[in-house]
Amino acid sequence: MANNTIAQKKGGYLLPIILSVISGGLLILSQPPFNLGHIGWFCLVPLFVALNGKTLRQSFILGLITGFVYFLGLLYWLFPIMIPATIFGTILLIIYLSLFFALFCLLFSFICHLTPAHSILSPLRYVFFASVLWVSLEYLRSLGVLGFPWGLIAYSQWKNTTLIQIADITGVYGISFVIVLFNAALAYLIYQYRPAFEVKRLAMPGMTVLSIFLIGVIIFVFFYGMRAISIYAPMIKTEKKRIDVALIQGNIDQNKKWDPNYLGESLGILMGLTRELKYVPDIIVWPETAITISLNENKFLEDRIREFVRSTKTFFLSGVQETESGKYFNRAILISPDGEILGKYDKIHLVPFSEATPYFFKWIFPFLKKVISGEDFTPGKEWTVFNHPHPPSAGTRKFSCCICFESIFPQEIRKFTRAGAQFLINITNDAWFGRTGAPYQHFAINVFRAVENRMEIARAANSGISGYINMIGQPRYWTSIFSRSVISSEVNLRTKETIYTRFGDIFSYFCLFASLVFIILPYINKIAKIFLTILN
Repeated sequence: MANNTIAQKKGGYLLPIILSVISGGLLILSQPPFNLGHIGWFCLVPLFVALNGKTLRQSFILGLITGFVYFLGLLYWLFPIMIPATIFGTILLIIYLSLFFALFCLLFSFICHLTPAHSILSPLRYVFFASVLWVSLEYLRSLGVLGFPWGLIAYSQWKNTTLIQIADITGVYGISFVIVLFNAALAYLIYQYRPAFEVKRLAMPGMTVLSIFLIGVIIFVFFYGMRAISIYAPMIKTEKKRIDVALIQGNIDQNKKWDPNYLGESLGILMGLTRELKYVPDIIVWPETAITISLNENKFLEDRIREFVRSTKTFFLSGVQETESGKYFNRAILISPDGEILGKYDKIHLVPFSEATPYFFKWIFPFLKKVISGEDFTPGKEWTVFNHPHPPSAGTRKFSCCICFESIFPQEIRKFTRAGAQFLINITNDAWFGRTGAPYQHFAINVFRAVENRMEIARAANSGISGYINMIGQPRYWTSIFSRSVISSEVNLRTKETIYTRFGDIFSYFCLFASLVFIILPYINKIAKIFLTILN
């Protein structure tokens, strides 16, 4: 790849732009709802080819183009739901996310320009740096109040059950590493054997080193995946520690859901669906904000909910929009068969500019107060673990509930597991997305959270997709979107702590460190000479 021995092919800048657009399009096709996961293994090759011989400025622009095409096609559903935010805000988000692609291409080209092409290790250095840099930037994209790790390249492989098992060690970012590694290796082979690229050919040892490394990584990942499946798949069938969870998908119309005059009809739909259950499960789950009026401020509604739960003779978990001491909370509450509220969880990671506007944005851009209507929600402070003590003979079953947007953050879900949760319930209201790819993308993301922590997930969505995901990342009993459904299944309890659960994103930290070493290494001699000069 591009170093000072590579000459830029004459013929203009149009072809690299086209190749960048193609990479963006292939990335879209690799993700849900298209689910062409095999495309993920070569979707970045056109972009790598486009970077051949380009300047740093050109590389930055090409990365920006790929990112913009990708996120525009992936997040198009934001345009109709960014209410009351503007279309301008959506474009800014897409540009912000695209900058990570641009930065990748900039740094990648920068290091490749400094790397000698004749070294036996050049191919390995090329593909390894591409992979660790990509993972580093994906991880950085997940951090902070503006963190938004949606559309990670690893999510294209959500149906590749064998491949994704490595996530219990590396997290989702390990799968991204393998995919980018393969893409970069393919691109390097094109550079070597296509006469259109004026690149110094490497001796066979260089390609042999690359091939051994690539094949070794792929064999290890798939061997580990097969072994993990052979261990955990039998446990799914034979494990005695289970809990029966029923999910209610009400499909409440978004145009009516928030109208107080419609609340009675909305609750009537959810209660009617709940009564369709032919037996008494261990717990019944309603979706996010199924109850749109604060129980603290409406005694009649609270009594009616308590009475209904007593009639079900089982535990009940529901999302509720709650007001407390003048603050607003996106909350999940657990109610006992006796109608007593046993616990609550307040959503911690709020959606920026929708549920809460970051303070520094309000300070810098005061006009946002006028653009974004309504009160901000207050974030919760505790990763709540609920206790399910019924029946006593089964012992206490512990679980946590994450709300909507939180499921896209691996580090957040890990905290529930570290706190002692044995299974996870995800409640959400994906009706905002409409009939777009977003509900499918959101559901697929949960597959990786299950594998990372070997913790089964039950997911209740207002309009879909509701369903269950087992500890090896296989979905089962899922619903269609925009349908009224009642589904139930036994959920196994987590019995082991994974490496990811215990140590978190150590793989991502390694990639950050390796990327930093690659960037600094070419300057070590210069820094050493300056340091010695100062000492002398």
